[in-house]
Amino acid sequence: MGQQSYDIEAASRLFIVFVASISAIAGTIFSLIHGVSAVFSFLYLLPIICVVYFYPGRAVLFALGISIIYIGLVYALGAFDPFLIAVSTAWFAIFITLAVVSSSYANGLLEEKARIRHIMENTLEGIFCFDPGTWYIRRVNDKCARWLLYSRNELEGGPVSTVWPDADAQQRFIGEVKLRKTGVIFESPFRQKNGGLLRFVLSPLYVTKNMVLCSVANVADAKVADEEIRQTLEDLERQVRERTAHLERMNEELRAEIIERRRLEHTLLSGELNNDTKNKDGKQS
Repeated sequence: MGQQSYDIEAASRLFIVFVASISAIAGTIFSLIHGVSAVFSFLYLLPIICVVYFYPGRAVLFALGISIIYIGLVYALGAFDPFLIAVSTAWFAIFITLAVVSSSYANGLLEEKARIRHIMENTLEGIFCFDPGTWYIRRVNDKCARWLLYSRNELEGGPVSTVWPDADAQQRFIGEVKLRKTGVIFESPFRQKNGGLLRFVLSPLYVTKNMVLCSVANVADAKVADEEIRQTLEDLERQVRERTAHLERMNEELRAEIIERRRLEHTLLSGELNNDTKNKDGKQS
């Protein structure tokens, strides 16, 4: 289903570009044949803008190609009118400049979107992105949406107040972000879909005029994690104490065994010495 809708969308884009281009070319031919020279140049703006919007990486090549067709038609059908040729040459430069500038801007936006998408898809934390001008949610990742008991579709495009009801906290957060951009750590309650409250810690990752992208940490999860770490450390400490006590007992048992062995050896040596002394005394007698 998703692939089918993508194919339909791609075909629709190609169809729009094709129709706009054919309309511009047909309008040029009709205008030149009937001696109308004031309108047809504007017809080329639409296909160029469409290609910049749909395929910004190919906009310059497309503008160059359709501009060559445009100026070729002027030379072929314009009866070599010097004024018309001069005007068409100026429009040729305008078309190329428009494509270069607008495609550069569009490619920058695409890179920004790709960077944001990479952050949202690869971070282990929650992500919350909103427009500080309109206070509408632009993006959230699955983890943040699950904490709030919503789906992403339910949150994206809706007002921030749906999940962040404290307007004063919002203004304080934006004030700190404007002052420092990054390095802000701000704690505030967020409301779940069922009416419950969670305390989130927000830290801005990427800030522009129309967007604040924040990492979100659930304080409750952080406390659980801290408790798990504390429990793990206590278990390790207990195991170390038990192991140390076991080694001390083994050491004491080994020391006692050594002492006993030395006592037995001393007893045996004393007995042998006594026997040797008696034997010598008997021989001397």
